[in-house]
Amino acid sequence: MDRLPVRTHHCRFCNHLLLATTRDLAALPRRKAPAQDAAIILPLPTKDTQETETESDRPANNTKEAEAAPETGTTHEEAGGEGEEATAATQPQLQPHYTILLSTTIPERKPTLIRREDGFEKRLLLRCGRCRVVVGYFLDPVHFADADAGAGAGREEGARVVYVLPGAVMETGVMGEEDKMKAMDGAWSGWVRDSI
Repeated sequence: MDRLPVRTHHCRFCNHLLLATTRDLAALPRRKAPAQDAAIILPLPTKDTQETETESDRPANNTKEAEAAPETGTTHEEAGGEGEEATAATQPQLQPHYTILLSTTIPERKPTLIRREDGFEKRLLLRCGRCRVVVGYFLDPVHFADADAGAGAGREEGARVVYVLPGAVMETGVMGEEDKMKAMDGAWSGWVRDSI
């Protein structure tokens, strides 16, 4: 299995390490109007993703199935597709994307209400653990279509993505490059200018 490179991101204001992901933040989609912040939509792993990873980590099941087929007297042609599975198993598979919000990213305890053109939005702000600047947010589970799982469902059930504010985080490799930092400042100041 080919491993995806892990990118680490730091707070733009105090350089504190905040998140690690296999995704390229610049290539991810952004929120569109009526949300005026143009936040980066960063998917988080779900329970299904974690179960898939643990299943793919156990290749012993495939070999047991392959050994069981000759004992029952069936050939590969009769087994219907086991040869295809063996071919797929030999081809390199890509690791699923993964994102970790480090413990230095502190979510607010109480949600914040944001007034929008089309109504209100409940956000759970994410702050840097060192300087306490808001770097992103989760949307409250009431905003998701399948949030009717019951009142007992925790915040984690609805928080399938984190919205990262533009210019709030920077990749580790960018930290010393002034030209890229100025471009990030332009994105941040553009967002502030448009929201006033």
